Amino acid sequence: MEYELIVIGAGPAGLSASIYAGRSRVKTLLLERETLGGYLLNIESIENYPGFPDGISGVELGSSMIAQATRYGVQFAFAEVVEIDSQGSSILVRTADVAYRSKACIVATGCQPKRLNVPGEDAFAERGVIYCAVCGGDQFQGKSVAVIGGGDSGVTEALYLRRLDCRVTIIETEHQINSKQYLQEKVLGDPNIDILCHTKVEAIRGDEWVSGIDLLDLSNNKRTMLKVDGILVHAGREPHTGFLNDGNLLDAEGAIKIASPKLETFANKIYAAGDVRQGSPRQVATAVGDGVTAALSAYTSCLA
Repeated sequence: MEYELIVIGAGPAGLSASIYAGRSRVKTLLLERETLGGYLLNIESIENYPGFPDGISGVELGSSMIAQATRYGVQFAFAEVVEIDSQGSSILVRTADVAYRSKACIVATGCQPKRLNVPGEDAFAERGVIYCAVCGGDQFQGKSVAVIGGGDSGVTEALYLRRLDCRVTIIETEHQINSKQYLQEKVLGDPNIDILCHTKVEAIRGDEWVSGIDLLDLSNNKRTMLKVDGILVHAGREPHTGFLNDGNLLDAEGAIKIASPKLETFANKIYAAGDVRQGSPRQVATAVGDGVTAALSAYTSCLA
């Protein structure tokens, strides 16, 4: 199982890296643990990706990238990586069942939703608690939903739920929602979206299904209970780097540290691209750029 390049993660960064590597006639394997396209498939409309003035769906963009990578001979395999070992002149990438060897490796595993870690979150997972509006929001059509998190992702998901005729309450621990201005204008102008800032979720209530959440007002320590039919958690994302055993590779938040503008890491011939790397803006366009940069760097350094 030997390749010239192994790319881990089939989101926009990993697919872009694979396209550039494949086009350069590099024998490339793209490993993905879940679905080709990654988090792209959860985005209903990407409105800020250059070249699409009317926006493009994540599914459409992801499908086009997959087709392009396939055209250039990239091989795909579905497996979860458990370890990467840099062994001098080669990289050993281990999954639960197979070990692959390559000359270089690009880690583009992205991020996963942060959990609230409050009582009731596990008990009501998929019974009223979800982490993706596009994936599971239709079950709440016409109902009341709390969105936890007032950043870009949370506000975008809240607006999606409004298109499903949901009554939405955005809950944010900071003094104000911190999404981009144009997103703030959309939610502030919608009479069916309420915003509770400086508020913390303490617990999730329910019987067979979610019925409410316990809230703490951080400004006065007053506790209340908000009745809802569903909860969408979007309280940030954390890098998917649990398989990296070398602590020198990661920063305090678990993102991969970058050693140079070429997206080299502090491990020989291992590169990082997209949301998983330290300092990533976590945008589709920058993930694509990262994938291109990492692929070109790997090619120049050890694959040409």
